Amino acid sequence: MKIFDKYELTRDWLKSDFADCSDFLLREVVVCGRKALFCAMDGLVDAVALSHMVTEPLLADDACFDSAYDQYEHLKTSVFCAAEMNDAENFEDLEFFLMSGFAAVCLDGCPKFIVLGVQGWNRRSTDEPTNEAMVKGAKECFVEVLNDNKALLRKRVKTNKLKLKQIKVGSEAQVPVVIAYIEGRAEPDDVAKIEARIKSAPLETVSDFGEIAAFVTESTHTFFATVGNTERPDVLASKLLEGRVAVMIEGTPFAVYTPYLFTDNFSSLDDYNNPPFYASFIRLLKYFAFGVSTFLPALYVAIGAFHQEMIPTSLLYLVASSEEATPFPLLLEAIIIHILYEIMREAGLRLPNTIGHAVSIIGAIVIGEAMVTAGIIGEPMLVVVALTAIASYVVYPLYESVAVMRLVFIVIAGLTGIYGLTLSACALFVNICSLSSLGVPYSAPVTPLTLPSLGDSVVRRGWRRLANRQVRIKNLEGAVDEQSKN
Repeated sequence: MKIFDKYELTRDWLKSDFADCSDFLLREVVVCGRKALFCAMDGLVDAVALSHMVTEPLLADDACFDSAYDQYEHLKTSVFCAAEMNDAENFEDLEFFLMSGFAAVCLDGCPKFIVLGVQGWNRRSTDEPTNEAMVKGAKECFVEVLNDNKALLRKRVKTNKLKLKQIKVGSEAQVPVVIAYIEGRAEPDDVAKIEARIKSAPLETVSDFGEIAAFVTESTHTFFATVGNTERPDVLASKLLEGRVAVMIEGTPFAVYTPYLFTDNFSSLDDYNNPPFYASFIRLLKYFAFGVSTFLPALYVAIGAFHQEMIPTSLLYLVASSEEATPFPLLLEAIIIHILYEIMREAGLRLPNTIGHAVSIIGAIVIGEAMVTAGIIGEPMLVVVALTAIASYVVYPLYESVAVMRLVFIVIAGLTGIYGLTLSACALFVNICSLSSLGVPYSAPVTPLTLPSLGDSVVRRGWRRLANRQVRIKNLEGAVDEQSKN
């Protein structure tokens, strides 16, 4: 709906549109004999800035013009002093600006609003990230305010080639979304493809980053995410420098980026601050922890149920005596204890901090002592679950995937033994190799093998060698061929 020429129609439309909205501020004034109004949303604007940049200059202006358009241009160029200033020619844009902390001014006879940035809501400080803690990394994170996030990223990447393209998403309540990329490093076709996917998403509004990530990703028939997310500006800056494309959403402290590789789950910024030999050791440890957390319970069930000859005699006697006293078979025992562990983890995660510690204590007593003493769970199974739980937190970005895959593998191992588990593991690796994101294989640079990038995936080489690399995400083996096919 276009803005009306007549002042009264515009005023009545706004009053009707914002009926029962106690936070909607509207004031009517007269400027040089011409009716005018300005409006804003209480709580989203800075009252001091609104007074100094809008109301005082507007009421003090004594320059009169015969044409409303001339007076409108005079207010824009000579009266208002806000750094951020735009035009709103329809009510949809006007409401979007108002909800984003802008003040709007309209003159009688001019069918558009001047919107001025006077944002001033409360915001969270850029403290240390809680989900991506680094020992030697920076101590700042993204927040829920999109402009602050853009500034944090701009501070990290000081170049005009960093592009922050802002669009609006949502059919009912529009939300600003920024597509970030570095010109010359990201492929223009990838940027256009992501923008088209986001704009075509049938969303009424965007509440969090997961809603956008679901439309950015290409692969859905998998346990693994092909879109990464981070709350750290330094991490996102490094991804953009590799030629990736990021999306930042108003109202969430997480940014998503793509293409996302399987090896990204095993690296962190601390790797680049530590010596190469230690960083390589930690990465290999993470790969080992991923294997333990995914296959150890299933392997224990398969060996205990079908392949007892693989267990040393002394250990076999211990396992047999422990399982003889329990009422459940190994398969059911493993499923029960893993489900109980996930229940307690979810309860401790969602409860307030003051109660979460109590849940941990009760869980340790119930599972760690009472269930073993009562003979419900065997001691070897408890040790396996404890090792699995600890290993699963080493590669935390894959926790959700591993939690589900672990139960699937336990069921397969309990029904088919180690042969079925081996085939399932092969199917998992085939699935990893079949995925791609924006034409880049999810398993790169391991398969297809890209030797120049291999020194920063499974292990990490020294900076003297990494600094000379010119490898971009689109230069990985298989990416060009896949892109040409598309």
